[in-house]
Amino acid sequence: MNRLFEFTGNCTRWVFVLIMIMGGPVAHGIGPDEPAVDSCGSSEGFFSVSEILDLTLEFDFEGVFGDHDEDPEYRNVVVSYRNGSGETVSLQAGIRTRGSFRLDPVNCDFPPLKLKFVKDHREGTVFSDVRELKMVTHCRTDESDFEQYELQEYLIYRIFNVLSDISFRVRLIRVHYVDSGTAGSDIEKYAFFIEDKGDLEDRLEGKILDVSIAEPAGVDQDQFSLVSFFEYMIVNSDWSLPIVHNVVIFSTNYFNPPYPIPYDFDWAGIISVPYHVPGIGIRSEGEFIREYKGACRSRKDFTRIIDTFNNKRLEIYNLYIGFDPLEDKFKEETFRDLNEFYDIINDPRKFRKNIKSECRDYLP
Repeated sequence: MNRLFEFTGNCTRWVFVLIMIMGGPVAHGIGPDEPAVDSCGSSEGFFSVSEILDLTLEFDFEGVFGDHDEDPEYRNVVVSYRNGSGETVSLQAGIRTRGSFRLDPVNCDFPPLKLKFVKDHREGTVFSDVRELKMVTHCRTDESDFEQYELQEYLIYRIFNVLSDISFRVRLIRVHYVDSGTAGSDIEKYAFFIEDKGDLEDRLEGKILDVSIAEPAGVDQDQFSLVSFFEYMIVNSDWSLPIVHNVVIFSTNYFNPPYPIPYDFDWAGIISVPYHVPGIGIRSEGEFIREYKGACRSRKDFTRIIDTFNNKRLEIYNLYIGFDPLEDKFKEETFRDLNEFYDIINDPRKFRKNIKSECRDYLP
């Protein structure tokens, strides 16, 4: 098992990767369509700011939303905000739709978006440290609860930020969408940005591996357990390490096993989004169940993971306390789910029944 790196300063240029976490060798090289990562820039500054960023995005709704290709083209958007001096800053960028389920107009009338900035345009702006940004939007414009669901997903990302630095960072924004097309629509909603994969690689000085399957025994076991407990806490079964579903596999160097990093939490039961699923109908809250998908660990290892969650409990709850955009009824429902999780992991009998008996024996 070999991985070859070429180090230049504090940045890592990946020349060739040969990994064994899939149970066999997989080659992944950098070719003409896959440029080497040679930027030392970091998105850390952009995502370290806690204040809500007020933005105006002006673009042609029909042109952007009407593009349902697998790889839609970027279209023009004018991004505007007020700087610390109260002056309006505007820059040109690219915008396109993204996603799959939420991109289907049957499920959402307002799809997730992605922004792409040109380096010369973003210099001297709040976007100077970022290249591309994924936006999580409100899904349905005329149903106010969907904005609340989106805010809950934002806080779920923040929970994992509390638990691990090896995570995707997020930033909350208040967006004024202005239609430059013939319809002239005008919408104002909360949204949030997710750190781009390339920016995460630069910040953590590593590489997200291009794999579609992963051997659970081949990843960092503490991070895997952390992710498994976290997904169990938010009542989310819509993820899988073996088939790399809603997780990425991130490697920092040759000597350490890679880390799974979770993302995409809108199907979590802690949110209970009432999506309409074809052939099933509207999902009800009763359909969400906790499912532990982690590896079996020693009593000592499980204790360490439980201690991590207990030590972070107040910090996790404080994410919701005083978070004004989220309505109290959703906070109360979340605290109920979080309390149930903590009751399970701290009660030996419930822990054995719900986690210890459900763990997978992945290790050889």
